[in-house]
Amino acid sequence: MGNWFRSFPLNFWLMSLGSLFFFLSFNMILPELPDALRAAGGAAYIGYILPAFAFSALIARPLSGWVTDRLGRKAAMIGGAMFCVVAGIFYPLANTITLFFLIRFVHGFSTGFSPTGFTAFTTDVVPEKRRAEALGWQGIFSNSGTALGYAVGSLLVLYMGEKSLYWGSSLLALLAIVIFMQLPETKPEATEQRSGSIFYWKSWPPALLMLLVCIPLGTLLTILPDYTLQKGYQNKGIFLTVYIGSSLLVRVFSGKLSDRMGRSLSIAIGSGFQIIALLMLLFDYGFFLSAILYGIGQGFNAPSLFAWAGDLSTKETRGRSLSMLFMALETGIIIGGWGAGHLFTHCQLGYNQIFGCCAIASILCCAFALGFAHKKSLHRQASS
Repeated sequence: MGNWFRSFPLNFWLMSLGSLFFFLSFNMILPELPDALRAAGGAAYIGYILPAFAFSALIARPLSGWVTDRLGRKAAMIGGAMFCVVAGIFYPLANTITLFFLIRFVHGFSTGFSPTGFTAFTTDVVPEKRRAEALGWQGIFSNSGTALGYAVGSLLVLYMGEKSLYWGSSLLALLAIVIFMQLPETKPEATEQRSGSIFYWKSWPPALLMLLVCIPLGTLLTILPDYTLQKGYQNKGIFLTVYIGSSLLVRVFSGKLSDRMGRSLSIAIGSGFQIIALLMLLFDYGFFLSAILYGIGQGFNAPSLFAWAGDLSTKETRGRSLSMLFMALETGIIIGGWGAGHLFTHCQLGYNQIFGCCAIASILCCAFALGFAHKKSLHRQASS
């Protein structure tokens, strides 16, 4: 245990602990939001819960890259967590549809800023040859926060009431801020002299694959709480908890594999697992096994995608390179979340048909990843 702990700097582990509290903060409320919106009279707008969050995050993403490169990694991390604090305070006041979505929109700025800072900090402080491995470890912490959030949120509401959920979310975000304040700044001095562009187009290959990975994810996050209840399980977050848990088990292994065999092939493997999982959901076979396989796929995809964006950037452009991936992530979540709500509510499609649409996106991702594997120019690191 000591060997792998000492293999990365202490500040990396401290940042990862802060990321765990950050992701726990905003994910613990997610399974309960459909009921909160119904209570406000917005049952017809369930499909907009994730897109409202993701849309504001998408707006923030280009700026987050600029902030990360110009003002610093800590500024992005702390600024994003502050939005979690504010949102947790105001959610209990959301007694109308308009107010609910206004708070949800503000909350989305949290993930627009902090994860860009997390990922840039990681790529700054770890050896380049172990980049995907380190990002795998970072993913273990952040996704542990997500998984715990899905499970703990519903339990808090059950035993302590809805307000305790939101107050707990704010307190966890404050704890993350305290941790981030202890970190050193890793932004290079030369950043101020670089171009003022907020986009970094060299990262388009991993950004395209991230889009295709996140369309099914946005769909599943939207419809699975209700689908899980329909399957007879009382905990609406159980599928998501199993999915996240299985992704954690493979992230370090998959990160090492990505560092050795290449980003594209690792992503093709991950997409293959997710295709199988979505087909299992489509044919209503193996509910928990499909969650495990989908999580394994995500455990391959996430470290490789972010490491690839790091490979294509310099230290001075790293924030903007990573923000391109996060913009693709939010766009995919928006498309998946809105599309699921629209197809289910307005087109009267059933769960199985929606799972089939998700499988098509994963098939395209796998095909593109295999195509990119043969184009070495798309994997070259940017020159300094």
